[in-house]
Amino acid sequence: MNDILEKIADEKYNLELKEQVNFDEPKNYLKAVSSFANGFDIGYIIFGIEDKTKKIVGITDVKKSYEEISNRIKTRIEPSIMPIIDVVDIEDKKIIVVKVLPGQHTPYYYVNKGTRISYVRKGDQDCEANSLELNELILRGKNIGWDEQLSDKNYKEFTFEVLKKSFKDIKKLEINKESLISFDLLKNNKLTNAALLLSDQNPVIGSFVSCTRWNGLNKDSAIDDVELYGSILIQIEKAMEFIKKHMSKGWIKDGSLTRKEVLEYDLNALREALINAEAHRQYLMRGTNIEIGYYDDRIEIISYGGLEDRRNLEDFLKKPTSTRRNQLLCDILSRLDFMERRGSGIFKMFQAYKDDEKKPKIELYDNIFSVTFYSRFYLNNLADVQKHPKTSENIRKHPKTLVLEYIKNNERSYKKYIIEDLKLTEGQVKHAIKTLKENNEIKSVGKGKNTYYVTNDEIK
Repeated sequence: MNDILEKIADEKYNLELKEQVNFDEPKNYLKAVSSFANGFDIGYIIFGIEDKTKKIVGITDVKKSYEEISNRIKTRIEPSIMPIIDVVDIEDKKIIVVKVLPGQHTPYYYVNKGTRISYVRKGDQDCEANSLELNELILRGKNIGWDEQLSDKNYKEFTFEVLKKSFKDIKKLEINKESLISFDLLKNNKLTNAALLLSDQNPVIGSFVSCTRWNGLNKDSAIDDVELYGSILIQIEKAMEFIKKHMSKGWIKDGSLTRKEVLEYDLNALREALINAEAHRQYLMRGTNIEIGYYDDRIEIISYGGLEDRRNLEDFLKKPTSTRRNQLLCDILSRLDFMERRGSGIFKMFQAYKDDEKKPKIELYDNIFSVTFYSRFYLNNLADVQKHPKTSENIRKHPKTLVLEYIKNNERSYKKYIIEDLKLTEGQVKHAIKTLKENNEIKSVGKGKNTYYVTNDEIK
């Protein structure tokens, strides 16, 4: 009884409260039966409790209600399930508790008058499964993931040089056709979907990464924009190169005469987020490539698919383990030491920022999973500078500020010397010059290689 009271007091997404059994509209509770059976956790439907107030009112006709629930589940839910239905006494009132276990033969449908509808739980709502969710349920009922499915692609049409090089460099292992068979990537000369993602050609529609360095804090104009195709292994490598190209470096004083180098972002944390995005994204969804948005103050990594086990974000962050959507793909990434145990990637992201004031932010909405990392160097305004004196005094300034100061202190500032003297990348200097010119803080003089830069007040 105490267990039931705890569930009522701490209502979760896998609990449904009903005041009475609706004999005329059984769909009112059978939707929940379908969604719980299609879920990953035990679901409870409790009759005799007011939903809003959680007041225990009890069932008026226990025998009739019990038989109604039992018969409706038998006749209206397909395939058939065997829920546990108990009558419990609480506060001298009788309630009916229906315990629905996750089913092994998904999808489970609510059937009525020739219609068959499958439901899934989203938060505390029972929602009709869309075509994508229904396909996932069908695959799960067959105990197979999308990445394990055999494609119609022949082995001879594809190469795996990136995969081979990765195994050789990381694991000192030579792999061949037999290796692909042992990894379950190849069967009867047909490639699985996971193999297609790992192939050099990677023909899976939408399975690319778009990287954009935005000018400012919004998607107004792009400084740099690339799309990365091919094996997802090379996509990860090239995406990290893109980030490094635009990232600033700085230094902090460590209490001695030496200075410690600080990166604008933690590269290992970014890589973990990118690997998770590639490994867990929903490849059934077309036109949903991974997006990396690099802004002045943050980097956003967006992937599509949400959480496989449909937990809410709060529960996921408390215990970041989840059912792997792409088991076979994750297995290969684990063999290459890209991934460890489930949920460790999220832990590593936050661990990397344990001493930072601004932690990574994870957001989950609809079928989108977003991770945001914040720049260690970006200061919004004077209040931020005053709030973080250590940052403003000891960490290297933003490239734009450095370039402006350099131009002010030099009669003729050529881009080549700005890069060399400030030890910035060409991309950083280009971005800084473009922004300063747009803000009318500097102007260019001359053409081609003879172009140099001066501040506006130097132009007479």
